[in-house]
Amino acid sequence: MRKVIIDVDTGIDDSLAILLALESPEIDIVGFTTVSGNVEVNQATRNTLKTVQMTGKSVPVYKGCNLPLVKSYIDATDTHGADGLGETFYELLKYEPEEQYAVDFILQTIKENPDEITLIALGPLTNIAMAIQKDIKTLSLVKQIILMGGAARYHGNCSPVAEYNFWVDPHAAEIVFKSGLDITMVGLDVTHKIVLSPNIREIIKQFKTPLSQFIYDITQFYVDFHWKQERTIGCVINDPLVIAYLIRPDIISFNYGKVLIETEGIAVGQSVVDFSKKETNTKIVMDVDVKEFFNIFLKRLFPNNLEEISILLEKEFKRG
Repeated sequence: MRKVIIDVDTGIDDSLAILLALESPEIDIVGFTTVSGNVEVNQATRNTLKTVQMTGKSVPVYKGCNLPLVKSYIDATDTHGADGLGETFYELLKYEPEEQYAVDFILQTIKENPDEITLIALGPLTNIAMAIQKDIKTLSLVKQIILMGGAARYHGNCSPVAEYNFWVDPHAAEIVFKSGLDITMVGLDVTHKIVLSPNIREIIKQFKTPLSQFIYDITQFYVDFHWKQERTIGCVINDPLVIAYLIRPDIISFNYGKVLIETEGIAVGQSVVDFSKKETNTKIVMDVDVKEFFNIFLKRLFPNNLEEISILLEKEFKRG
């Protein structure tokens, strides 16, 4: 079992990733930390608590940085809705984040568990960059950082060249990639392939559980956004791929490269990747078995519907 801290800016796809992580016995979630990104940090904290409450489980949530290090903050409520969960405005049973600051929690946990903690970063890298600046000696004891962000050969999703998490706080991303830590980047090169299709959404709805209705409801706003912006049928769900990769590394292929982050100008937030292998600082995920991802995702969340899921996936991914 891998001990992890999951750092989130909980919008729609973060919520799906949280659900998958909570339903995966291979992962020991020490805590969730929140950061401003898709929504500001207070709303991200509410959404994280709400998602955890959906599972009936109890994992501590720590509130982190409310602003990027340098750049003015711009949220993604156009993509995720005013509440970050598709404007569903689900009621929160109890708002009880931990008192400890997320950055301090990250450092304390790594210090107490040297070479055991994997940091999963699904939002802007502000909290992690702050931890590096505050105590790099302690943070260097982290086992690994796996992040959703950037792109190596794919176009951007909030500018022609930049992925949103890096674009929101490029200076934080720069600090992380210059840190010398063990980093795996799960970027748009692969996450754009993880599309929650109308067929998959419909079968989720037909499972008729509170969780299935929650997923169906929060993703409707995403579906509408993707159609309006890209004429995509369905919606891309980036963040759960990081969790699936942690569970089953064999579903991906990767390459090594050196990642540099643009912090100013027209290409702000771009991850510039050099694959020449003269010098590398990042393991970069380049391809994914999409069918196997959905096999993991759906069967973990809906273990009482394994036969229906297998039938759906055979039809959905039939070739020829």
